[in-house]
Amino acid sequence: MRNFVLSCGLLFCFSILIQTSGFSQPVQNSDIIYDENIKTVQLYHKSDVLSDPVLRLGSGDQLHLAFDDMSAETYRFKYTFIHCDANWRTSSLEQNEYLNGYFEDEIIEYQFSLNASPAYIHYDVSFPNPNIRIKLSGNYILKVYLDTPDDENVILTRRFIVVEPLASIEFNIPYYAKNLAYTRKKQQIELNVSTPDLFNAEPQQRINVVIQQNGRWDNAKFNLKPTSVMLNQLEYDYPDGIVFDGGNQFRDFDMKSFWYQSPRIRQIINEDVGYTVVLHTDINRSKKPYESYEDLHGRAFIKARNDQNTDIEGEYAWVEFTLKQPKIENADVYIVGGLNDWRLDEKSKMKYNSRMGMYHGDLFLKQGYYNYQYVVLPKGETEGDVTQIEGDNWDTMNQYKVYVYYRERVPEYDRLVGYIITMAH
Repeated sequence: MRNFVLSCGLLFCFSILIQTSGFSQPVQNSDIIYDENIKTVQLYHKSDVLSDPVLRLGSGDQLHLAFDDMSAETYRFKYTFIHCDANWRTSSLEQNEYLNGYFEDEIIEYQFSLNASPAYIHYDVSFPNPNIRIKLSGNYILKVYLDTPDDENVILTRRFIVVEPLASIEFNIPYYAKNLAYTRKKQQIELNVSTPDLFNAEPQQRINVVIQQNGRWDNAKFNLKPTSVMLNQLEYDYPDGIVFDGGNQFRDFDMKSFWYQSPRIRQIINEDVGYTVVLHTDINRSKKPYESYEDLHGRAFIKARNDQNTDIEGEYAWVEFTLKQPKIENADVYIVGGLNDWRLDEKSKMKYNSRMGMYHGDLFLKQGYYNYQYVVLPKGETEGDVTQIEGDNWDTMNQYKVYVYYRERVPEYDRLVGYIITMAH
C-alpha cells in the first residue's frame, strides 16, 4: 500500500494524502507512470543524459534509470525486462530465452532531497549489470514495481531497444515530394536498406521497418515492407512516399533557476507550498513564416543551477501554459514533448476558456530546460496533428529514427538488426 501525494498548481491544493491499494490504469508496453508520486523518470545511455535508451548487443553499454518519488518513506523497488515484437506487443519468448542471470533486480540506490519543497526521494539504477543481462536484440519494456510485477504493483514502464547493427540504412528527404501538394510542407522519406546474406530468406515477409519522428509514437510508421528486393538491397518506394508532417521547431522555456526569469517566463511565484512558473502566452504559428533555430527535438534536459546537485536539490514547479487560439471543435489540444513522455493523456490536455479565448494547461516539472509543441487530436483519433497550431514546414529540423527488424523463426522473435538516428536536414 502506498501513500500518494496529490499536488496541484496555483490556486490548487497541495499535499493531500489519500490511501490506495492499487492502480486503476492497466499496464501497457509504453512510456507510462502509473503511480502519482513518481516524477521525472529518465532513461538514457549512461554516457549522455540527452541520449535515447539504446543498447548495442554484447557491447558492455549501460542504460541509466532515474526518478523521484514524492513519498515520505523509502521503498525497495524492483525491476525486470519484457521482450516485445516490432509493434511493441509482448513476444512469446520466456525470460530465460532473452535474459542471463536473475530475471529481476532491486533498486537499492536512493538519496533524500535537500532543501526542496516539496521533498522527494531520488532513485537510480544502471543496467545491464552482473545481476541481470540481456542476450537477444529487439524491443524491450523496463517494468518497475513493488514486491511483484503484477499490474497493481507497477509504478512505471519505459521502452528501450537492443540493436545488433547488421543492416545498413540509407535515408534521405528530397526537396520535392512525389505528391506536389506536399512541396515545402511535408517531409517524404526515401529509404533503402542493405542486409547481409543471412537475411536473404523471405525478406518481404521477415523484414519489418518502423520510422519514428522525434520522440513521438502516435504518428510513427509501422510495418513498412520493401516494395522491391534486388540481391541484398531493399527499396521502400511507395506511390505517395513515406510522409510525415513537417511541423515546426519546438517551443522552449528555461527554468534551470528560479532566481531569474528567462525570456519565455512571464512570472515565477514562490509560495510556502512551492513554486509556480507562468509562461508567456503562446500563439498559433501555422500562418507565420518558418524560423530556423536549434532545439532539443522535443527533449527535456533536467538541470538545476550549477551550484546545485540536480538529482537531490532540483526543485519542482507547476508550469502554467496558455495558448491564444479560437476553440477547435471536435478535437482536444495537448502539450507534447519529453516533458510529458510524448503522451496525449489527461494530464497534458488543455482546457479552453471561452471568455479569454485561450487554452490553459499546467504540468508539474523539475528544474530544467524544456521543449514542447501543441498537438491537436480529433475526437476518435489516435494520431495527433501538429500542423493546425505549429504549422507545416519542409525545412523543420526534425529528428528521425529508423528501426529494421528481422523475424527469426526458431525461436520466433523480432531481431533489431538495424537502427539509425538522423536529422531531416
